[in-house]
Amino acid sequence: MTGFELKRLVESTPTSQQETPEYALWLNDLAVHCHHSNFAEADGYYQRSRDIWERTLGPNHPWVAQSLFNHSALCRKMKIFAEAEREFQLAERIARINRKVVAADPHPLKAEHYSQPGVLEQFGTDVRNLRAAVDAGSVEAKAELAVTLERLGPWYHNLRFAGRMTNPATPDYPASRLRLLDEMMPKDLSGKTVLDIGCNSGFFSIEMKKRGAERVVGVDIMHYLLAQARFTSHWFGLPVELHESSAYDVDQFDMKFDVVLFIGVLYHLKHPLLALEKIASICKDTMYLASVVRGSKGDFEPADDYPGTEVKIFEDPHYPRLYFIEKSIDGDESNWWYATRSCLKAMARTAGFKSVEETSHPEYLICRK
Repeated sequence: MTGFELKRLVESTPTSQQETPEYALWLNDLAVHCHHSNFAEADGYYQRSRDIWERTLGPNHPWVAQSLFNHSALCRKMKIFAEAEREFQLAERIARINRKVVAADPHPLKAEHYSQPGVLEQFGTDVRNLRAAVDAGSVEAKAELAVTLERLGPWYHNLRFAGRMTNPATPDYPASRLRLLDEMMPKDLSGKTVLDIGCNSGFFSIEMKKRGAERVVGVDIMHYLLAQARFTSHWFGLPVELHESSAYDVDQFDMKFDVVLFIGVLYHLKHPLLALEKIASICKDTMYLASVVRGSKGDFEPADDYPGTEVKIFEDPHYPRLYFIEKSIDGDESNWWYATRSCLKAMARTAGFKSVEETSHPEYLICRK
């Protein structure tokens, strides 16, 4: 039906007959027709349709997921990026629940298409068009880019979009970390699968795609960071699959990864060894681990066993230690543990990495299965 026909149908339906899945279907389809022309009207129709479906079909019905997916696309049009990502991730979780459900007619109209993992067709077109206009020197496009980057913020990583920096206060971060990784990892990752844990704005995920990785999955626990990564991925035309997930849940993807990036995350976790064990279970080859190191940077070779009365060994400055941070460091209460270098190595081995190689930087390790 046309948008005009749908609107007439919606408006002519008696109130007593509106609490039905069919009526909500008309609302959703009308919202899709309004999607590009009247944001406020489309927003209202999406909200009403989803409310009805949740009440009549249940919160995990595929149509609820479609409504969330459609509304997330509208939020991107409105530059409400964090909310768009929250709804997208919720829609994905519902879709996973219904993975084996055979869809039946009728189908709600789609406002966006997830054509391949990591690629949103309409959003991708919008971002490509914006970049082309910026590259062509359009003053209006440059202003829109500035607004877009501001609405995606705050940025922790400093990325450059057409010369515009996202965090000028730290101009060389995380590029400085990439230079360290360059010394350790292959330049060619063709055919490899990569998991980027704590992907933030997607900086390292994009770099892995530039090296030819076949599939890159980025995970983070913060919606606004995933939104940044999604924009970054589409701006550079390098598909990255993005999921709301913690290091403790990396085994949910039903796949194993050749390469895992675990950079600057471990000391933010209450249960670091559990996270390392989960990562070891899905890592086929190599994990690049970086974490804050304090205390001794020397190595330690433990004996096979110690008597229960042993005291002296714990006075060895190189004995593996985790320093527990009860309150805060650098104004960040998510800092939980700093480790000695020997402790990082011992934890990685205990988690399941048979080979742990030191690097030129005390806080970086190459851990192999």
